[in-house]
Amino acid sequence: MTVFCGSDGGDDGGEDIPEEEAVCRICFVELGEGGDTLKMECSCKGELALAHQECAIKWFSIKGNKTCDVCKQDVRNLPVTLLRIQSSRGVNLRGGRALHAEVTQYRVWQDVPILVIVSMLGYFCFLEQLLVGKMGSGAIAISLPFSCILGLLASITATTMVRRKHVWIYACIQFGLVVLSAHLLYSLLHMQGVLSVLLATFTGFGVTMCGNSILVEISKWRRQRRSQENQQQASVETSQMDQLPATPPQIQTNNPNLDENHRHGDSEAIHGN
Repeated sequence: MTVFCGSDGGDDGGEDIPEEEAVCRICFVELGEGGDTLKMECSCKGELALAHQECAIKWFSIKGNKTCDVCKQDVRNLPVTLLRIQSSRGVNLRGGRALHAEVTQYRVWQDVPILVIVSMLGYFCFLEQLLVGKMGSGAIAISLPFSCILGLLASITATTMVRRKHVWIYACIQFGLVVLSAHLLYSLLHMQGVLSVLLATFTGFGVTMCGNSILVEISKWRRQRRSQENQQQASVETSQMDQLPATPPQIQTNNPNLDENHRHGDSEAIHGN
């Protein structure tokens, strides 16, 4: 069996190379010992265009393109398997990114309904216990709508003001300030139920937002201060390195005995001559 390899770019001027003498350009094993032989349709001639089909598929699949390493031209007759591997890699990569974004978005929206429900239940229980002593059964008529509104507003402010990992801490602090303000206004100052709830809501929400803004500004100021200190320290180190001498200073000896020995040695040398 022979394998036809064109030597001058066409089928007319080629030569027939026996299969047992041809060598795969990728694994350097004789073509007769491997599987099917692939003559790559690029600018390569002779044995450079011959390779095992399996070796070619593996090599170009690892590379991820159809460009020949020798002639830098695209191989036009690559098997369909390589194209399927490339397309499957692209699909898997895009699918992985989309799945990660979808999971992240699902987690975010999964926390919001839970926060809304917990906030509504918490505000309802608090308002009902606060107003039931003086209003009796009428406390439910006030607690139910106010708890729904307060739970929704608390969830919105918590998710927009802070990061996801701090949402529950923000919501708890906000709830505690509203409860404290409502107790002070309704139980100690003896205001009306609706008015005390409204004022407690504004107080708790406003104090929490202001405190969060102050903490954010403090953290920004600390980061800027640290960066300035690092820059100053780097500039000081750079200036110290620039001030160092380029060559080490010469050691000068002021020992008179050493100078006298040198003079005696010179005089003896002169007398000897």
